[in-house]
Amino acid sequence: MHRLSRLENKARALGSRKALFGLGGLALMLTACSGATPDSQANVSAMAGNEAAATGDLKLSYAMPEADGETIAYRVYLPSSWSADRQWPMVLVLHGYGGTADSPFDDAGGALQREAEKHGFVVVSPNGYNGMADYGANLQLPSVLPRAGEAPAMTPQEESALAEADVRNVLGKAMADYNIDPRRVYLMGNSMGMTGVLHFARTEPERWCAISASGGPPWPDYPVERLKPISGVLLVHGGQDDRAKASDTQLLTERMKTAGIDARMELIPEGTHGDAWIRYLPQTLDFFAGQDCSGEAQRNG
Repeated sequence: MHRLSRLENKARALGSRKALFGLGGLALMLTACSGATPDSQANVSAMAGNEAAATGDLKLSYAMPEADGETIAYRVYLPSSWSADRQWPMVLVLHGYGGTADSPFDDAGGALQREAEKHGFVVVSPNGYNGMADYGANLQLPSVLPRAGEAPAMTPQEESALAEADVRNVLGKAMADYNIDPRRVYLMGNSMGMTGVLHFARTEPERWCAISASGGPPWPDYPVERLKPISGVLLVHGGQDDRAKASDTQLLTERMKTAGIDARMELIPEGTHGDAWIRYLPQTLDFFAGQDCSGEAQRNG
């Protein structure tokens, strides 16, 4: 891979935010699912746009133009009731630092698939490029800075921009491929994924019906007033979290409420940094299902 070519392509591609959502021509590759639970086995019919999309647990990939055509994985769960003749709600899930597109599904041990099936949600999990950058937030946290002894191939800012572009690419493709209702798109993430949730919520609040985030770092100057177009905000924190402070999440929640945001925090007494969101997953998807924004003005697609 030619480094200069990659950066030139990235610079051109990131010049227009709108272009990142219009990637209908992205190459798509369906690979075999491994380790899927019985209720999430894919129906391995061939995909031809959204006319004959497989349902179930799908491991997919595409050629990322901003990364010189590098193949990037993403994962989708399509409920068994899915069909192309009507619009569907979607949950976009962002993993934590060092994770992959598989992490939210696998870490939850099948619960994400089961809850998606229960509610009829399409669930989409992007890789975030290499899984080690904060989705464009650029908070420069210690965990996402270059590792000691390594010679980074790109700056943290470049890496973060690619992670953000990947999320936007996958979001745009899923919206088109699975006939997603743009008024019912939900966003959630844990740890670094919470950073991504807050970033995308502040940059395009009109896109999300509701959001949920957990186990994230402090963000004392976060512009909470930007979230007013969002129907509801659910913040989750584990009582046994030894990496992120519940007090920071509580402070953020109170700031949101003061700004007039419909926000609440749930403290999970036995929850850890990695599993509090899993313990509260059924309630989180119930929360999303109760935040149907289909009666509001049309959201951006």
